[in-house]
Amino acid sequence: LSHNELIHKKLWQTMARKYLITAAAAVCIIILASVPQCCQSFTTTMHEVHPTISKRRNASPHLQMIFRELVSNDEIDLRVSITSIQKKDDFEKFLQEDDRLCVIKFYAPFCKACKAFGKKFRKLAIDRGDPINSIGEVARHGDARFAEIEFSSKLVKELGIKKFPTVLIYRGSEKLSEITCKNDAIEKITAEMDSHLTLR
Repeated sequence: LSHNELIHKKLWQTMARKYLITAAAAVCIIILASVPQCCQSFTTTMHEVHPTISKRRNASPHLQMIFRELVSNDEIDLRVSITSIQKKDDFEKFLQEDDRLCVIKFYAPFCKACKAFGKKFRKLAIDRGDPINSIGEVARHGDARFAEIEFSSKLVKELGIKKFPTVLIYRGSEKLSEITCKNDAIEKITAEMDSHLTLR
């Protein structure tokens, strides 16, 4: 190459290097500018799940949708949904809420058998009821709704409950089954539920 050609070659190399450096810098600026927005969206999305994390509420709807989908499909963190009933009006309202089976437990807090049965009843309510996910939404709708009534409620006497724990199964205002709960109570309750679902 001649002297002039070498000069032109070096000039083009220098200009190309400058353009590459400028382009790289522009890309870095764009990335750095988007990081705070992403962090803000993530933090705000987390607030929807755990309100104590942040007070900001302008999270990206797309991120929220993805996060909710992941949480709602998480079967590990599901929480039980059992309605606590005290008054007759609440009882009747619960029965008429929809046409699914209503499985109602009658218990006494001081009863050891009630405590042991309570754990199994909660598991049944998660498996067959409307469990709640980590963000407080119904993860899925089961084939029954679950409730509990403490022994001190006047409903206990009105409904003729004499032993604890006892489970009544209703559909609407019609009582379908009454089960005094012993060791095999959950199996009996499940069988009764299945039989009424099949007959319908």
